[in-house]
Amino acid sequence: MLACIILVSWLALLWIYFLWSRRRYYKAAWQLPGPVGWPFIGMGLQMMNPQTFLQYMDGLSHKYKAPFISWMGTNCFLYVNDPETVEQVFNSTHCTNKGDFYRFMSSAIGDGLFTSSSPRWQKHRRLINPAFGRQILCNFLPIFNAEADVLLRKLDIEGVQRGKSLEIYQILKKIVLEAACQTTMGKRMNFQHDGSMAIFEAYSGITEVCVKRMLSPWLYPELIYRWSRLFDRQQKVVGVLFGFVEQLLQPVVSVVGVEDSDANKQLEEEQHQHQQQQQQQHRIKSKSIFIEQVREHVERGQQMSWQDVRDEANVIIAATFETTSTALYFTILCLAMHPEYQEKLHDELCAELPEHGDISMEQLERLSYTEMAINESMRLFAPVPMVLRRAGQDLQLRRDDGVYLIPSGTQIGIDIYNMQRDVRVWGPLARTYNPEAHFGPDAPAHHAFAFVPFTKGLRMCIGYRYALLLMKLLLAKIFRGYRISTAARLDQLLVKGNISLKLKEYPLCHVERR
Repeated sequence: MLACIILVSWLALLWIYFLWSRRRYYKAAWQLPGPVGWPFIGMGLQMMNPQTFLQYMDGLSHKYKAPFISWMGTNCFLYVNDPETVEQVFNSTHCTNKGDFYRFMSSAIGDGLFTSSSPRWQKHRRLINPAFGRQILCNFLPIFNAEADVLLRKLDIEGVQRGKSLEIYQILKKIVLEAACQTTMGKRMNFQHDGSMAIFEAYSGITEVCVKRMLSPWLYPELIYRWSRLFDRQQKVVGVLFGFVEQLLQPVVSVVGVEDSDANKQLEEEQHQHQQQQQQQHRIKSKSIFIEQVREHVERGQQMSWQDVRDEANVIIAATFETTSTALYFTILCLAMHPEYQEKLHDELCAELPEHGDISMEQLERLSYTEMAINESMRLFAPVPMVLRRAGQDLQLRRDDGVYLIPSGTQIGIDIYNMQRDVRVWGPLARTYNPEAHFGPDAPAHHAFAFVPFTKGLRMCIGYRYALLLMKLLLAKIFRGYRISTAARLDQLLVKGNISLKLKEYPLCHVERR
């Protein structure tokens, strides 16, 4: 009996200590009230379904005054969906680190720029940033043009000659991933073959696994997660992705990682002496791409290991492929559903571009309506619907009714998808596709942080110029010579909350030559 009393007393004291240690979170939740949720799992039950997650958060934003505090598991969660608060978060030096939930992704595919925290993120960003400069991107145009021609042949053969209705998203993913591999790793992979489907399924699978775990607080403890079926699925898709990245890196790793012995040096000289001049010319020409730049950092011992390179390669390829193909697909789909804007786009392309041949940087920069069409689709269908940040220190948050203290350690969810569709921010046409109304020369001014498809501020996406350039070129090539239509309507599309935005079902499109 005495032992039971002592045990209960200790448990009570531990519980009281736990509550006392979190008193600052409870104070913030009292000042910025939101849905309370259930003990230990918070809003986990309501948010566990990715297919309804974004709609559920949109409903909460109208029921409670955002920003508001809620709970994911035992984590204090600040929900944000207004431009003023988004600006404060993105520009704060205390909020440059990604949310703790991204550790689920880093443990699966590696700790790259997308998931890493300071000071690692700052160091790697500084080393990798030159690979995405404007002049470097100009060197990628021949690759982009060549892949665009592959895309056109695919659309013509499958959609025009064979008369099929196409699920264009699957075609686009192969083209974008091929371009990403060539421009970052310097290797052509020929993804048009059917054998490559395992790679695309693995990329899709790993994002679904990570999001499912993020929305399931009972799977946060590593011990419990490793006994779940979700972990088994993660291991399968991670094996496919790691094998793919190793395949991309193998020639580079084998050259740099060779033993520094006389025998190996002699063998290397004998095998490659006749190719040295060609290789040197090739490296000078391609030294700007990601893999060549990080190779130089490793060779010079500039605080990067080959494990760092593997992690960054995995994350950069995944992020480039997922976000760019998603944004490109939704732009094509929106134009297919709105032929009047597709015709205006075609008029611009006819005026600015030749009927055939490669497209130059100067020509792309003149395509203002094309850029408006892309921006409007990214506003309506944010490629990354929600991003998470962590308050590294206490944050003073300004709201129209006062200033509130957000304690260090708070997880901050920025709901980009719903903010960019909010009639309170974008007006009565917020949920319609209308490039001129929102991005045209006569469009009303909006808050600078009301449109953040690649985020903004101190941790803006490193590859946003790359993505925009590739999308503009592919769209220009497609709509210069083809007309795309679909029977789907905007209000019929059912989106899923994922790392990148997904649809529950992808509508078929019809392609015809102009």
